[in-house]
Amino acid sequence: MQLTPTQLQDQFSQSGLPAVICVFGDAPLLIDDALQQLRKIARQQGIDERERHLQDSQFDWRLLRDQSASFSLFSSKKLVELELPEGKPGRDGADALRQYAQAPLEDQILIIIGPKLKQEQLKSKWYQDLVSAGPVVSANSPDRASLPRFIQQRAQRYRLQLNAEATQLLTSWFEGNLLALDQELQKLALSDLPQPISADSIQQAAQDQSRFNVFALQEAILHADLNNALHRLARLLEDDVEEAILNWMLQREWQLVCTLQQADNFADACRKNGVWRNQEGPYRNFCQRMTAPAISKAAELLTRLEYAFKRDSGEDYGTLATHLVTLYCQPDAVSRLPQ
Repeated sequence: MQLTPTQLQDQFSQSGLPAVICVFGDAPLLIDDALQQLRKIARQQGIDERERHLQDSQFDWRLLRDQSASFSLFSSKKLVELELPEGKPGRDGADALRQYAQAPLEDQILIIIGPKLKQEQLKSKWYQDLVSAGPVVSANSPDRASLPRFIQQRAQRYRLQLNAEATQLLTSWFEGNLLALDQELQKLALSDLPQPISADSIQQAAQDQSRFNVFALQEAILHADLNNALHRLARLLEDDVEEAILNWMLQREWQLVCTLQQADNFADACRKNGVWRNQEGPYRNFCQRMTAPAISKAAELLTRLEYAFKRDSGEDYGTLATHLVTLYCQPDAVSRLPQ
């Protein structure tokens, strides 16, 4: 069963918490939302004792079973939270989780917490056994298309009304930084701004705090979303992104497009090169827009980027990166850029 943090109260307030619950995602704010909801439900059901463990190199997996709540002074059950920082329990941990999932203790509720899992982790036996034992709470950041609705729902939590322009402004400013978004909404809730709150009011009260990594930039490039790609690149450069990582992503996209263009079987080449099925269409479009002259121009820009990064060639790194990102999204537009 897949759930979101907002569904937990309705799902478990009457039936009670299951013996095993997983909370995985890439959004710390939503992970915390889920944990707060689960703790609240536990208290409502008389479970007052809670333990939290962090898996590290010294973690003893026997703790899952050895510390029973049988002698608790507070309740007949306890809540046990176990965080897997990298979503990789290791061999001993995988065995322990599988054994526990197959025979959970009756006197405790086990919550497994971790980051968004990769495909190989989702297929692992330990994860499959956990899924069979209880629900999975998805705590992933909403994509850009879903973010305005998320912002409106979050605003309602703080009894805020936002007009459409205000919602779009917050979408642009805080995409990729839900914690900062939530803090901003809380500050707006404490203000005396007239409601519905307008974009002009927010511009006076907030600063652009959107945060991205190179993979968010890669996503915008893949979908030829030039405006968002340039916005994300600008934020990365302002935040002093490691140029080696940015170079790596830009080079990888060029190499992947070249590989896919030369393949006899496009779908098979996608699978062999780690392209997910839902990305095949966007990569096909990417390959089609990158004509031979565009591929050649990209190779030249990549070389100049490398020299600017490693040898201080005198060219501006940000300008070159902007040209390359523009080329990836709209090859025809590059001919209009200054050389």
